[in-house]
Amino acid sequence: MCRTFEIEWQAKELLMTKQNFFKHSKIGLAISLALGSSVALAQQAADQQVAADEVIEEVVTTATRLQGSAAAVVEERKAQAFVADILGAEQISRTGDSDAAAALRRVTGLTLVDGKFIYVRGLGERYSSTQLNGASVPSPDPTRNVIPLDMFPASIIESMSVQKSYSPDMPANFGGGNVDIRTVSIPSEQVFDISIGTGWDSNFSDDGLTYTGGGDDWLGTDDGTRSLPNAMRAALARYQESINVADIANFDGVDVATAAATNRELAAALNTQNQVYSTGLEPDLKGSVAYGDSYDLSDDWTFGFLTAIDYDKSWSNHQETDVVLGIANGAATVIQSGESRVTAQQVELSGLLNFGLQYGDYHRIETSTIFLLNTQDRVEQGVVETPNTIADENLSYFDTDIRYESRELLTKQVRGSHFFPEYWNIAVDWQYAESRANRDAPGEVFYRQNNDRDLGEGIGNLAFQQTRTATTLQFQELQDDAQDWRMDVELPVYLSDMEILVKGGGQVSKKARSSYSRRFAISAESVDNAELANVGYNELFSDANILDEDFGLQLFGAPTAQDPNYLAAQQVEAGYGLVDITLNQDWRLSGGLRWEQYTQVAAQLDLRSMNVIGDVTEAGRKEDDIYGSLALTYQLNDEMQLRFGYGSTVVRPDLRELTEVIFVGPLTNFKVRGNSALAVTEMDNFDARWEWYLPAGENYSVGLFYKDLTNPIEAVEAKGTDSDRVITFLNGQSGSLYGVEFEFLKDLTSVRDGLFFSGNLTLSDSEISIANTGNVELTNNTRRMTGHSQYVANLQLGYDSLDGEHSASLIYNVAGEHIAFAGVKQGEIGIGDAFEQPFHSLDFVYTWYPDFNSKLKFKVQNVLGDDVDIEQNGQLIQTRTVGTGLSLEYSYSF
Repeated sequence: MCRTFEIEWQAKELLMTKQNFFKHSKIGLAISLALGSSVALAQQAADQQVAADEVIEEVVTTATRLQGSAAAVVEERKAQAFVADILGAEQISRTGDSDAAAALRRVTGLTLVDGKFIYVRGLGERYSSTQLNGASVPSPDPTRNVIPLDMFPASIIESMSVQKSYSPDMPANFGGGNVDIRTVSIPSEQVFDISIGTGWDSNFSDDGLTYTGGGDDWLGTDDGTRSLPNAMRAALARYQESINVADIANFDGVDVATAAATNRELAAALNTQNQVYSTGLEPDLKGSVAYGDSYDLSDDWTFGFLTAIDYDKSWSNHQETDVVLGIANGAATVIQSGESRVTAQQVELSGLLNFGLQYGDYHRIETSTIFLLNTQDRVEQGVVETPNTIADENLSYFDTDIRYESRELLTKQVRGSHFFPEYWNIAVDWQYAESRANRDAPGEVFYRQNNDRDLGEGIGNLAFQQTRTATTLQFQELQDDAQDWRMDVELPVYLSDMEILVKGGGQVSKKARSSYSRRFAISAESVDNAELANVGYNELFSDANILDEDFGLQLFGAPTAQDPNYLAAQQVEAGYGLVDITLNQDWRLSGGLRWEQYTQVAAQLDLRSMNVIGDVTEAGRKEDDIYGSLALTYQLNDEMQLRFGYGSTVVRPDLRELTEVIFVGPLTNFKVRGNSALAVTEMDNFDARWEWYLPAGENYSVGLFYKDLTNPIEAVEAKGTDSDRVITFLNGQSGSLYGVEFEFLKDLTSVRDGLFFSGNLTLSDSEISIANTGNVELTNNTRRMTGHSQYVANLQLGYDSLDGEHSASLIYNVAGEHIAFAGVKQGEIGIGDAFEQPFHSLDFVYTWYPDFNSKLKFKVQNVLGDDVDIEQNGQLIQTRTVGTGLSLEYSYSF
């Protein structure tokens, strides 16, 4: 039997009115994509064989995998009134990307930052909104309002849409673009898929780091060891958050000795068994299973369901260097440097449960429940040089940093699609979604030891410091809740040479966030120096030593004004209307207006009284405005079209950025402080694109874009009192971004059957002007925007064997250097901006299809072995080894 890629598309009772409805409506686009990659091929054959008002019984066609994977997404992209890029599940599978973030970097003009966040056309993640099946979702990240896209495994994604030009049915908080992650839907027939895989990284050849505290079960979740003990929670409630000896004595009315005994008992209740040791690393492990079916309950009613579970346990192990530049003796110089090893174990678990009920061909209700869990257990150890040790070549510090975090997202959605041919062909979409995101970071441990290298090469004689912070333990909790209601109504109107689609709707989105952090320190100020040298962490901070009043350990813990405790809420109410006009099948004009009322409040919280700090009315803001868009498409011929678009949008400060408390960013390790005076950013967006779609899936496009920004928000470095970087947020006066995008997919069968070449290239530039303030003194007040790369390139050389048994892809991705953080100056002397250097990513993916039901996929990631580097003042200030990864995955469909 010939192993061509067979596709069957069956459509029954597809009337002319319904075809026109599908052509323009969101419902129709979703249905066409769900039918699979055969829609475009089948529709082309059907149009040639039947009249538009006849019934299509069945169409069967064959195509290569190249055609199959591209046809559906190309068809949806062509049908969009506004500039958008679509990424389908087959395309994601082909490149072997494991999550949404990694997959989106293949889209034209998109760059991946920190492995989690997407920059659209060089604008930071704040300038892009993310939706899940068209609904807003909360974020478990304490320093960002945008959800980390690495939380979404590729196995639950049906497609992703990146809309780059604004339309009124999108939220006005739209800068670079909107990313809509669309999860897999109800199948039309029984599906049962299972897969298992493993992986290995070249960095695994070196031993990793782990520690005795916490738990290490297969889910990576904390077994309660790291959590704040109940005794401590009760004491914090009793003593109004301060468990210092003096506060206990005052509250209980007891002498200092009695209060000190209570203090020691509370210290012993904490988990202080966090000894770090070396360990070998296990290979990565992943697996997934999905099952679904559809049942005809009667001639009119159909019920379907789909459930899926995905599990992934992986390790990372790399070396890091970090240098901080400052001004000394009238010149830029190194004021801190360090070298460390970082080992992290990450566990990802996702679950999806969908139910669907359909009545006839025109009414459908579907529910989706999606659970995402991502845990990371991270250990970092290394030598640090500071101003206190740089002058002494025999002395350095040896830092240990242990961090555990669990991120969860639970979202429940119910949506409906209805078509009423008897009522002027009106179509109605509606959706309600509620979501909760949590971040739990219990028992974060940090301690610094003196390293006397005079007693040995490298790491010599280690001694704990005789300070109040001999070790610190931090406990953070964050909860983000979101609710989203929306309804869209469409009315098609048909005239002799004109088709008009009138669309309107409304949306209400609510978010509420609470963030709590408690930090404790165990003091060794009264401990003899002899007891602090050459001793392990578990031994020094044993219960016996803690409870021994003569040993000298003491617990400190009281809230401060800078603790990251805050409450925040946001509500957006919106209504819109747009008109989509097609004239003579050549011209298409779409445009409309959106009204949004935005209310937001963010206030610091005093844990002692559980009251907000300051006047909450001054911390809130409320505003409303009207935002418009206009898009014009001209069909040059059956294969070629021109697009033009304009949109006025806004980018608002997120919940975190308006609170003036300090967080330590979990990704950058920088201190981050909010700015309550931030203003919204207003944007004017212009787009133009030429598109050419050829048979066999070939396509070419060239796009131009320009964005004008008023009050752009930038992350900048603030003046600090120590050698740590403190990042804050500031409004610039103006900003602009402009560029050109090229995209292509070329069939190379003339060279070799089954060979193709695809890719995209974005060339752009930006400029922002920011004035200095009393807290921020920038070296360059006019420069490129932070995070903006002047070029982004994606190339893929692919091969599909004619017998359908083999496919292979060589994929290259690179983004030009971009500003990681802006340079600051002291007096008249400035330090230059820090630039993250291009990372040349080259991956190879090979898939073997031994039969119709199974496939074996092999991937080599980062073939070139490139590292992540940041340079400042011509000096390498940060580097992180990445390594080359190998993975093997087998999947079977019953």
